[in-house]
Amino acid sequence: MSTNHQRMSHATGRELYSLSTAAKMARVTVEFIQTCEREDLIQATAVGKDRAYGYNMVCRLIRIRHLHWDLGFDLSAIDCLLRIRRQVTNLQRRLGEMEQRMSARERELMDEIQRLRRKMAQNSNWQNG
Repeated sequence: MSTNHQRMSHATGRELYSLSTAAKMARVTVEFIQTCEREDLIQATAVGKDRAYGYNMVCRLIRIRHLHWDLGFDLSAIDCLLRIRRQVTNLQRRLGEMEQRMSARERELMDEIQRLRRKMAQNSNWQNG
């Protein structure tokens, strides 16, 4: 990545940012980003023999910066917090999916109850008539 190119495109069509640009965007040092990478808190995207960072990684860096510098968490605690956050998000998504399936099943069962009631009413009319 040449230093005069701050942004580049990746095969996915998403913009990627150089290490120094990502650092400026997240208001952190290049060394902080490198430390976060070593701690597996963020991942760079390989662009040729260079490394770049997508918008989501820059947002993640901002969150890490806030947790570390503003709230005083160390990087291992931040790793734990981010993993728990991802698990909670996944559980919320799964819960939403389950609620949708249950609502659909409830509608199916209510339709079946109505069909059976109509059938029972017809049978009752036939027997009484």
